[in-house]
Amino acid sequence: MNTDKKWNILFIEDENTEFDLNIKTFDELFNKVDRALDREDSLKLFNSNEYDIVIGDLSKVPENIAFMKQLQDIKPSQSIFVFVDESDEDKVYGFADMNINAFIISADQFEAALEELAKFDPYAEVVD
Repeated sequence: MNTDKKWNILFIEDENTEFDLNIKTFDELFNKVDRALDREDSLKLFNSNEYDIVIGDLSKVPENIAFMKQLQDIKPSQSIFVFVDESDEDKVYGFADMNINAFIISADQFEAALEELAKFDPYAEVVD
């Protein structure tokens, strides 16, 4: 994993999120952070920019995974992660089949999850 490089990310927010999105962690961990609240803004940013990683907050509406799959279909090589509340753990099965990575976290684990994502190298080759 490359911990020296800061990635450009698109963070797709859930308007009713339980996560603290005002933390300085975004600016400390990532090079550029674009944030979108709805599908229209998300698609506009996604289609007009190159992101190393896309993160979707599905903490309150895990059913929005279909939108994340739509993004994956537009750019199949895009690294996409979703944050799902631990109370919706049963809804994450199958995400891997869609090439979408899921973090099952509670609100107090949000910052730690971002720190782990910052260490992830979306361009590293997977070795079997």
